[in-house]
Amino acid sequence: MVSDTMPLRALRSQSSPLYRLPGSALVLIACTAAVLLTIGLSAVFAWRDRNEAVQQATGVAGNIGLLAAEHAARLIESGDLLLTQTATLAGQAGTPLPDDVATRDRMALLAASAPHVVGLEIRDTAGALRLSSLPDAAPGAGMPALKPNGMTIGSGRMGRRAVVVLAQPLPGGTAASGAGAAPRGWAVAGLDARAFRDVYRSLDVGYGHSISVMLPDGTPLLREPEGGGTTGGNPGDEAVSHADDITVTRPIGDTGLSAAVTITTESVLRRWSERLWIYAAFAAAACATVAVIGALAIQRARKEREAEDALQHAYDTLEENVHQRTAQLERANAQLEAAVTDKEVLLKEVQHRVKNNLQVICSLLRLQAARIDERARRGFDESLRRIQTMSLLHELLHRSAEPAHINFADALRQMCDGLVRSDNPTAARLELEAQDWIVDADRATPLAIATSELVSNALLHAFPHGHPGTVRVLLEREENGMRLIVRDNGVGLPAGMPSQHKRPSRGGASSGLGLNLVQALSHQAGATLKIERDGGTIFTLTIPNLPVRQHAKSAA
Repeated sequence: MVSDTMPLRALRSQSSPLYRLPGSALVLIACTAAVLLTIGLSAVFAWRDRNEAVQQATGVAGNIGLLAAEHAARLIESGDLLLTQTATLAGQAGTPLPDDVATRDRMALLAASAPHVVGLEIRDTAGALRLSSLPDAAPGAGMPALKPNGMTIGSGRMGRRAVVVLAQPLPGGTAASGAGAAPRGWAVAGLDARAFRDVYRSLDVGYGHSISVMLPDGTPLLREPEGGGTTGGNPGDEAVSHADDITVTRPIGDTGLSAAVTITTESVLRRWSERLWIYAAFAAAACATVAVIGALAIQRARKEREAEDALQHAYDTLEENVHQRTAQLERANAQLEAAVTDKEVLLKEVQHRVKNNLQVICSLLRLQAARIDERARRGFDESLRRIQTMSLLHELLHRSAEPAHINFADALRQMCDGLVRSDNPTAARLELEAQDWIVDADRATPLAIATSELVSNALLHAFPHGHPGTVRVLLEREENGMRLIVRDNGVGLPAGMPSQHKRPSRGGASSGLGLNLVQALSHQAGATLKIERDGGTIFTLTIPNLPVRQHAKSAA
């Protein structure tokens, strides 16, 4: 045996620069690369977390914008409904605008039905106040420019309170004057600005933000907080908005207005920066770990370097001893192979001689059987059959590629072929179905003799008076071993049989001896025998996957 290990001097002489570098230098390179990789990965993860924080803030702004737009749409929708009812109180086209107390009271009731409505007014063509639900309403203070066509939405004041003004023109003239006639006045509703601001102020955005209701031309109708700053988030987030802030706009129904939510990028990045210590701590811990491992590795590399010279000397000595030992082992292996070959040849020769000697014994028994009476001759024939079975096994062992193992299926085929020719005085038919099974000789011999006894007994005694029938031999695998079945559809066992382990006397004393022999041989082979009546007789040998010597030890 030649060692495949590369000597240390050969490793040092490699052309690659890595093999020529000291171990401590390699460790330093690896540690530096690990630290740089850790810092780089931490930076990448931190940047990805920043982008996710901005995306999350954008989603929050979109959700808040939807809520603000929906809330404003509901308020304006209810105000528009009150405007329609106020226009009805103003009377038909062509009639003068009312200024009586009854109409004012009805307008006051309408305004009181909606808590978010500060007041309702009817104004003439010049925009002057004609009738108001508020007793102390100013004649024309804080009104936006009223449009003659369509609804006017703007900011103003009613009763010293800031309001969102909704104004609807009242049709003027007569029916003959057409739709283009100038309005005879306006119905005006003032929505309390606090109804908008209180809701916006109560929203928990979590960032520095502002919420605005924008007119179609982009000017703010109202804004929370007032004054252009931001509110919410962490302390210190109240700052002036910048161009790079996150702004999401949502339309407010079909009014032409829009709700704009602005979240300052500064507040988002401030919250993100508070989480940077996690990445910094991870990077610091990883770098410290790499440093400790690197220091230990450098120390070990120095010790290994010091031990290399001594190890090289030991390697040279070991290599020389290995070469010597390899030569000795090769010579010993050659001798063993020659001895094994001689042993196999000798074993095959022994098997051949045993087979020949058994055939000589069979010939002598046949000569002796010709001189005795019929009853004693039957015992000679059974002994002759058993010896022939053993001779068949020795012949198969002689032919086998493995001197101590045979294919038991081949043994069954040849044995059954000989039995049906010699021990079948009736018209019985013998069927064999066997799966290949390689078994050792110590187990094959008792199993073969036991099978021969069962098959011979079935052919001789299961079909008296020449009745036809079938004897079937089956060798098959099961989960834990093999199963050998000998089955006939003959006369079967009598109902009064005293024991399952004793064959009835349908074949005489020899049959009882044969079944006792089968029991003994089954036990010797480590198998169990089972006898059943089912349209004849069924003998089942269950053979576990267990060497016969081990089975005998466990049984003892």
